[in-house]
Amino acid sequence: MRRNDRENTAKAVDEVEPKVGIFYSVNGRLFVEGSSLSEAEDYGEAKTHARSHTDFWTDLVARGQVPLDEYELNPRGRVSYRCDTDRFLLLADRCILRDNAAVAEVMRRLHLPADRTDTSTDFHYRCPKCHPSVWKE
Repeated sequence: MRRNDRENTAKAVDEVEPKVGIFYSVNGRLFVEGSSLSEAEDYGEAKTHARSHTDFWTDLVARGQVPLDEYELNPRGRVSYRCDTDRFLLLADRCILRDNAAVAEVMRRLHLPADRTDTSTDFHYRCPKCHPSVWKE
């Protein structure tokens, strides 16, 4: 590869716009869907992916990529962008946050800048494996 080609490739990678999105981890496999910041939906002081976890899950089931389970039974998460702080927030189930490779893969697929991305848990994202008491009937 010529020097100019390498420089142009590097510039193209650097210019990829970060995304906000939603994701699932099912049997060790990540499913990620996102939208660029320019296409993201405004949500107060934040930008977020417009589609819901339920709609994404329904599509995954229809394509035969995941089991026919309730969408909330599998670890999941969401990435939003805070306009006021110029930072991304990756919220996820503890099962995902404990897996550094999974977090890195979500960040890679959504083109998130490591120096401007925070991670945390959220009560919306609790699977039965991490929080069995929440799921007792």
